[in-house]
Amino acid sequence: MSREQIVDIEFLETPDVRVRVIRDDDPKAIKEAKKTFPFELHNSLNVNILTDKRKFKFNIFNGYTWNGADIPRFFWRSIGSRTDNEYLIASMIHDYLLEFKKYMLDEVLENSISVKEYRRLTSLIFRHILKKQGTNTIKANIMSWAVQVFQATINFKQWQV
Repeated sequence: MSREQIVDIEFLETPDVRVRVIRDDDPKAIKEAKKTFPFELHNSLNVNILTDKRKFKFNIFNGYTWNGADIPRFFWRSIGSRTDNEYLIASMIHDYLLEFKKYMLDEVLENSISVKEYRRLTSLIFRHILKKQGTNTIKANIMSWAVQVFQATINFKQWQV
């Protein structure tokens, strides 16, 4: 049995991503939330994904916030920082897929794949969007591989559904 591959990913509208501005009058908790999750989607985003085995779609809601790409500071000079525009859309989709994995597995994918397969699929989606957004293939492959390794080793508890 061959491993699932991404054929295409399509957004039905252009993502309207904005930086969350910290205001002087923001309560301390809001300031911290804006520092931790500095990006916000300002429109509803319909995402269609086509693989060589399935077709599915989901919606990311207006107001979704995320932290950008989780790139360790040590690699910022060679890869870029977590806030680089080049990675915003891919990191948003990937973070959403991780945050709502139970919904995605149960409702969207109708329990058709295992958690391990889903983890791999999220990394493939991340890589595909990076390439589509202009990241060169080598960098996109390295970033996708690093995400897979991190998820399977250091962050494995997050994958217990």
